[in-house]
Amino acid sequence: MVKTVPSQLILRSYGYYNDKKWIGLCIDFDIAVQAHTEAELKKKMQDAIKSYIETVLNTDNKESISELLNRKAPPLSIIKFHLISALMEFRHLRRKFFTFDEVLPFHLSSSCSC
Repeated sequence: MVKTVPSQLILRSYGYYNDKKWIGLCIDFDIAVQAHTEAELKKKMQDAIKSYIETVLNTDNKESISELLNRKAPPLSIIKFHLISALMEFRHLRRKFFTFDEVLPFHLSSSCSC
C-alpha cells in the first residue's frame, strides 16, 4: 500500500496575466483555466479540479484511476511553476504572476466505488 503524506494532498497551481486574461495551470493534474480576474481564476481552478476528480472517481475503468490521479503537467510547465515561485520574491512582479495551492477535496472519495 502506498503511504500518503501531507505534501501529496496539496495541488500546486500558478497563474499569469497574458493578453487581457489570466491563465492558470494546476501542475499536479495538468488542468488549465482562463479568467478575467485572479479571484475568478482561482474559483474556476477549484471547480475544474473538483469536476476532474469526480469524473475520475466515477469512471467504469477502475484500473485507470491511479494513472489519472497522477497525471502531471509537462516538465516545462512544472519548471515555469518553480520559476514563478522564485520570481514572487520581487514585489513588482506580483501583478503579473502568482502561485496558489488547492487542497484535494477528500469528500469526493466517498462517491468512489473503487
